[in-house]
Amino acid sequence: MIWVLSARLLWAQFDLLTPHEASTIVERLPPVVEAAKKLPCPILADATGDPWHSATFDVAVRAACRTSTGSSLIDRYVVDRRTGVVTTWGDNPSRVGDRSSEVLAEQLVTQARSRRLSMRESRCLALEAARSLPGWASPVDSITFVPWGASGSAETSFQLRHKSVTPPMEDAALLFVDPETGHVRNGGSFDEVMAPGLGELLAMLIALRSPPLLSDQDALSIVLKVPVLGLLPQRKDCSFIISSALTPEKAQIAAACDGQYLDRPRVVVNLRNGLVSDANTWETIDTPEASQLAGSLVSAVRDARLHLQKEIDTKCGGTDAALTGGKNPGTR
Repeated sequence: MIWVLSARLLWAQFDLLTPHEASTIVERLPPVVEAAKKLPCPILADATGDPWHSATFDVAVRAACRTSTGSSLIDRYVVDRRTGVVTTWGDNPSRVGDRSSEVLAEQLVTQARSRRLSMRESRCLALEAARSLPGWASPVDSITFVPWGASGSAETSFQLRHKSVTPPMEDAALLFVDPETGHVRNGGSFDEVMAPGLGELLAMLIALRSPPLLSDQDALSIVLKVPVLGLLPQRKDCSFIISSALTPEKAQIAAACDGQYLDRPRVVVNLRNGLVSDANTWETIDTPEASQLAGSLVSAVRDARLHLQKEIDTKCGGTDAALTGGKNPGTR
């Protein structure tokens, strides 16, 4: 099985807030809550920033409709991804929030920190990286872990011993695993270890930590059970346009021809539960057929998550044997 990750779900460090988590904190801020009460349409908090390098996210709060100023922009904030602290955007930032938003931030930060790799997962990555070393991939050879002291850094260090059958020889390797990113470095060259098997395992671990969301295709199939959008005109240049720019966990769907939106309602699908809402009022739009399909697709996502966990457990099964010096953990 190949695990494909959506870019909107991927973050560089497991233990930092995701765009959705940052947006959720901003939506709880008192000025944002008050602004929402005065508007006839929903508000949207959209976090932007480089997840690979940014320690903060810029979060723009917009109305789904134009405000009295003629713009949909309400305000902008900056969220610290490690602490959850929110400040105003600009040259002289000041802290924003009340006890409610701060408690939520603390909960989400704790949740983010719990995503760090466990010792068993780090060890599994180290073993997979060792299998990619030159001469270490033979299924008849053995690889075992050797007790090793702390590395003195945020990384977890592992020393592994390789026993080759042909020719008979032993060698060792020192590998460092970053539990916050899943990256593995070779202790000899200090280069990052990159290999297909290691990349596949890391992708699985990232997917396990990503929110269990429906795909855009799932969302469209649910919306097609709700007649609000109507049928597309019989033209080659007409299609349904799906955008996930609202938030990472919602997809907006609208009909368009030749790149222009048709004068029809737009809908938003909650990618966690498949609930369909009007894009302007966010009133729920439902039919028995849509509810049944959404329930089925959500169950499929949940089953896929359980299957993924089993795959990881199976893939990491050799780690336990390597710890005890058992038979070849490199056997696939």
